[in-house]
Amino acid sequence: MAMITFFRTPKPRQFKYVPIFYDERKEALKQREQQIKQELGLSDESEPRVSYIRGKFSDYYKRNIRHKSKSNSRLIVIFIILCIIAYFLIYR
Repeated sequence: MAMITFFRTPKPRQFKYVPIFYDERKEALKQREQQIKQELGLSDESEPRVSYIRGKFSDYYKRNIRHKSKSNSRLIVIFIILCIIAYFLIYR
């Protein structure tokens, strides 16, 4: 007969992480080669078209960095103005 255990500990879950290496230059070269093949008419129609989503994401990210730096500088200016106003209200 099997013993009934009240406090059974479950096995720990396995952590399976597969690192992915992304080479931006290699990807850009591959996209450029495929674009040239399409322009010259050398590409097969059975091949799926390359998605340019990754490039769009990187462009979007670069544009957002500029906007964030503007908003950060604007926040600093507003903070300085509020500090000056608070100084005049307290010490007057």
